[in-house]
Amino acid sequence: MANYPIRPRNIRKKRRFYKRKGFWLGLILAGLILGAAGSSIGYVFAERYTREFRQRATTYNLERINELEVPSIILDRNNKEIGRIFVQNRSIIPISEVPQILIDALCAGEDSRFFTHKGVDYIGIVRAAKLNLQGSKQGASTITQQLARNAYNLKNEAVQRNETTTQRKLVEAFLAMRIEQRYSKREILEFYLNRIYFGSGFHGIRSAALGYFGKEPKKLTVSECASLVTLIKNPTGRSPMNHPEINREHRNYVLTRMVEEKFLSAKDAEHYKAQPLTLNPQPLRRGTSHLYERIADAVAQALKIDEALDEDVLAAGGCKIHTTILKEAQDAAEQALLDSLARAETQAAYTHPKYADYRKGSSEPPEYLQGAVLMVEHDSGEVLAHVGGRDYAQVPYDFIESGKRPLGTAFFPFLYAAGLSGSQTPATLVEDEAMDNRTVMVSGREGILGEWGMEVAAPTYDGKITARRAFENSKIAATVRFGGLVGLQRIAKIGAAFGFPMEHAELLQRLCVGWEEASMKQALRAIASFACSGKLGPAKLIYLDRVENAQGHIIYRRDYPPMATRQVVDPATAWQIHSMLVGSCQRGSAAGAFDKLLEKPFPGAGKGGSTHDFSDTWFLGYNKRVACGVWTGFLQAGAGQIYPGAFSRDLALPVWRAAMNAAAPAFSGGAIEAPDNLVELPVCSISGQRATQFCQEMAEDKASGKLRSRSTTITESFRRGTESSAYCSTHSGSSSDSPTALTTLPALNVVPVVPKAPFVIGDDPYHAEVPSSAAVSRDAGLMRHRTNVLDSLDVGDSDEKISLPPPVRLRIEED
Repeated sequence: MANYPIRPRNIRKKRRFYKRKGFWLGLILAGLILGAAGSSIGYVFAERYTREFRQRATTYNLERINELEVPSIILDRNNKEIGRIFVQNRSIIPISEVPQILIDALCAGEDSRFFTHKGVDYIGIVRAAKLNLQGSKQGASTITQQLARNAYNLKNEAVQRNETTTQRKLVEAFLAMRIEQRYSKREILEFYLNRIYFGSGFHGIRSAALGYFGKEPKKLTVSECASLVTLIKNPTGRSPMNHPEINREHRNYVLTRMVEEKFLSAKDAEHYKAQPLTLNPQPLRRGTSHLYERIADAVAQALKIDEALDEDVLAAGGCKIHTTILKEAQDAAEQALLDSLARAETQAAYTHPKYADYRKGSSEPPEYLQGAVLMVEHDSGEVLAHVGGRDYAQVPYDFIESGKRPLGTAFFPFLYAAGLSGSQTPATLVEDEAMDNRTVMVSGREGILGEWGMEVAAPTYDGKITARRAFENSKIAATVRFGGLVGLQRIAKIGAAFGFPMEHAELLQRLCVGWEEASMKQALRAIASFACSGKLGPAKLIYLDRVENAQGHIIYRRDYPPMATRQVVDPATAWQIHSMLVGSCQRGSAAGAFDKLLEKPFPGAGKGGSTHDFSDTWFLGYNKRVACGVWTGFLQAGAGQIYPGAFSRDLALPVWRAAMNAAAPAFSGGAIEAPDNLVELPVCSISGQRATQFCQEMAEDKASGKLRSRSTTITESFRRGTESSAYCSTHSGSSSDSPTALTTLPALNVVPVVPKAPFVIGDDPYHAEVPSSAAVSRDAGLMRHRTNVLDSLDVGDSDEKISLPPPVRLRIEED
């Protein structure tokens, strides 16, 4: 090894000559040399002292010299294997792809007699021993000895055996001789250059060339080769990223050594020394899936914060990496996403590139349909499933980590939360009629604003409806009008409180239809608040639980600090949105979402989301313990619609359902309880006011096809203090502006008369009987001003005949 210049700050107090590692190694090997020359005394001494180390050198299997890394096993939360990870950032290449100038620089800097010695450089040993006696710090390990040391982890073995450096180097020397007898010089160079560590996480020459200079080894310049070679001696201290001046100084020394070894002319060396150190990092990507990348990143982060987790231990492999992943949920999410995207690409109206048609290595970037799935536990932030894309090998881009897309109608829960946390209620009336698109300005400037939120082929308008009905059916025009009642400034403010990047959003009506982009993490954290009494989901996601070394000892365990939570809306508002989400899944735009779920009755809820141009679909949902989000769409901006009518119920919902079913056995939860400050009242679903016994409507009985009278009363939840005191004016028989209307009459502080039996005895000429389906409230307190006798009739079949006796013959008698 070359005698590199020593920086003054690295000079330590000189040790006595007989305590220096090179002295005894040189003495012993010198004894071997003398023995070979005929000195029986020297030979006997050296042979006896080295016998143990020579014998041990014969025990190493040379067939395993190129086993670069033992993989570490990735386990899920239940100790089920979910993959194998190679911590080292490495890509193996043949020696034919290594330029000769790099080999020259390596020999000049590390082992000038590599092509002439047989594994041990005796001249170098004598020189090193002499320099060590003079006080210089000098090693003499050849390239082959370094290969032996790294390939068989001899340093750690010596520590376990409590051996000295000299004893370990003797094993290296004898093992290096065996390697030289077995392999050619070029094979040894290939093994060495693919194995050696170059710092900054780069193992092997290709990884280092790309990681520092952004180019393949064959394209490295002379000065770049010298910069890499000098890293072998001290990968951290001479890093061109962290210590560029130190790297440049030692690079130039390697160039000087190349002149001394006749690899370069002095003139050329001066030219290369004058060149600046220019970096262009384009490191290799590790792993085979988006999830493995996240786990590798978590391990790398753990290395920075826990000294007990040594990079050498991980590099040696054989570790068990225990994660928070639930294998069943991960597998189900991956497969369901692949199936859903494949079905979408079979649609006749789908015109984009297809996954099956893409060929790896193509010069064209993959532009087929993508998707992502993320599942997180509310209380801990532990990730149960992470699917960052469709195919990591083709598209390493992780949508969960880096992607943002418009939420579309999946933003509605947060818009309505802005209203319900203020002065609005689920019973607030809004107009559900066609709206001029110029009001919102999406999908062009003219025409009628589309009603894509209902996710049906032929949406309808229903006139005045409650906010609950507008939400549950994802009514677009009605929701925009509700947003007008709330105010755009408040919508942006509450949206930002939920964690969306809306602090500086333009206050335009398009906010109401989910125009602003959001990430999967932001969306999932926000939707979890409705399962957690208005508190946001965890901000920090946890992938790594603990790491065991090859001997089974825990060398890293994560901390369990209390999860930081933030109240974004009050518990009553969170419950109101939750109940409206349930309604959406039971009878609204996502009707049937719960039908195929294993957890019955399902205590959670969810919301689908489609954008105005059908370019993205979402489904965000939860139960008591976990939240799960699914996205499908294109990574390229402006890619256009997936296909006309691409709804979340067809693309995202099936994936969400599959993931939730897989997690159900382990992560099913109890009911989400209503808060104490919630008031439940009977409300007329038509007027949004407090219901009376007369809140009825005629509807067709689907079973019989006949018109029947049915109640319009529903139970609505109000935050205490926001409940309405007005009774239904629609079914009161008078307009709300009448001085005698029910809504204008004061409530009387009297005890109401309660019927003693459900029937009126005798005739009922005024139709006072109330149909059994009507809601009768003991605290109704008021009778309406006038009664329509037809209110209580069940008209039944309009063709039904009533039998009457024939009239008596009329006689007219004369006076």
